[in-house]
Amino acid sequence: MSKNPIVTAVAVQAMDRDLLDNHPNLFVKQTRKGWLMELCLGCDANTEFKIATMENMNQNIMYATEDTSCCIRMFCGALRPFTITVSEGGEKGGKVHSHHERPFACPLANCKCCCFQEIEVKTATGAPIGKVLEDQWFCVPSFKILDANQTLQYNVHQPTCCGGCCVDICAEGCCSCRIPFHIYEPGKHTKGEEVGQVVKIWSGLGKEMFTDADNFELRFPPNADAHTKTRLLGATFLINQLFFEGQGSSNGGNGPQ
Repeated sequence: MSKNPIVTAVAVQAMDRDLLDNHPNLFVKQTRKGWLMELCLGCDANTEFKIATMENMNQNIMYATEDTSCCIRMFCGALRPFTITVSEGGEKGGKVHSHHERPFACPLANCKCCCFQEIEVKTATGAPIGKVLEDQWFCVPSFKILDANQTLQYNVHQPTCCGGCCVDICAEGCCSCRIPFHIYEPGKHTKGEEVGQVVKIWSGLGKEMFTDADNFELRFPPNADAHTKTRLLGATFLINQLFFEGQGSSNGGNGPQ
């Protein structure tokens, strides 16, 4: 008996659907994996994330883990190259969703002309779908979201004031313990023009004091497709590594501006 072509087409379309298609946001939770080693020995552990949605923060839909050798973590600290593999499901071992590869580069700094911080984003099969790249900046760090054709999609940076010379520390309200990074379309950069955001939120006293494990709210721009969402997830990983990983220690964390 021949197969029904309509049923077959529907089945193929369902197989091609990405897990992120129907989610307008994510809640990215870094676990406390290796916190005791970090506290006692000063050496970073491989980072691990469990990813849910903001509507159901306890129901994990994705899992992400870093693959970096102990030697690289010891000597390079927060500047280390790494590959973070994201898989479906709340635990390790699920179907691979994407890879996020960060090469070794110069520390985050203004007025650079080369050797920018970046993460290249790839599909489960290793096909490049874009990257997150540090932009040239003077006062406030900025990042570019590039698609597979290296076309600029978005700019990401903290909200600013004083004509872009300073970070607006009250953008999320005074004493809110929220550190936002806004997502802007090209050519836009002022308050009210953001189309999405990555926000580092308070994780609790014990977690904040004794670990560098952080939680992030990731709100996608309207009409963002699955590949765009995957690139912005990569931006979240890079922001965590550059601003919050090892914050307050000597291993290269920059801390928020």
